[in-house]
Amino acid sequence: MADRLLPWLAGHDAVVFDLDGVLVDSNELKVVCMRTALADFDPELVEDFLHEFRRTFGRSRREHFAAFHREHLGGSGECSGFEDFFDRYAGAYAELLAERYRQVPLCAHADELVRALTSLGAELHVATGTLTAEAEGVLAARGLLDAFRSVRGGERPKAERLGEILARTGAAPQRTVLVGDSRQDLMAASAAGTGFLFVRRYAFFGASRTLGGSDAAGAHQVYDLDPAGAVLPASAPACDGETTPITVIDGKARQR
Repeated sequence: MADRLLPWLAGHDAVVFDLDGVLVDSNELKVVCMRTALADFDPELVEDFLHEFRRTFGRSRREHFAAFHREHLGGSGECSGFEDFFDRYAGAYAELLAERYRQVPLCAHADELVRALTSLGAELHVATGTLTAEAEGVLAARGLLDAFRSVRGGERPKAERLGEILARTGAAPQRTVLVGDSRQDLMAASAAGTGFLFVRRYAFFGASRTLGGSDAAGAHQVYDLDPAGAVLPASAPACDGETTPITVIDGKARQR
């Protein structure tokens, strides 16, 4: 019989949540904002980048813009030309997010699960590619900020953020779990030596693409944050009957 999510998470010394696509339903919003921020460039080039943006979701903002500058504009590393590019376009992206980000809804059951874990005395943290102040702002707007002992944003890579949490809490890596929705999250957990729980519902890519390879050894998956949801091994097939959520962004219905 499969474990249920609430007791499974509560059995860890520390639980670390990714933010976008796990606690807040913001993955596609960020794609829309990135497309708009890069409107100066050829649309086909931007769409190619957005595929990579989705594939590497969970990286820091600086890493995403460095990849676009290097791989699509022919830049060479983080030189002075990159800094000018980053200031302009990452700034535009941040302004777009500032208008919309705090209005995004919570992911299904996020409030219920976080509050249930808090009532059990669980040690909860957030590690995200979103900048710390932005992450704190969206959590505060949804009344969840006080549930977390720390919120650590994308000013540094997520694996380093996990290391900081381990150092602060003294929790053993094998007794700590990162709850995420991307392969970048899986790789960060693997680098830090923590467990990984993949949340499928809002992810850009399913378990078959996210949980492959040796990094996924010992990882688990769950459909969403329903406290009574079944926690399955990484190798388990998705359950039948799960629906694909639809979110309305800029007046358009988008499937997850």
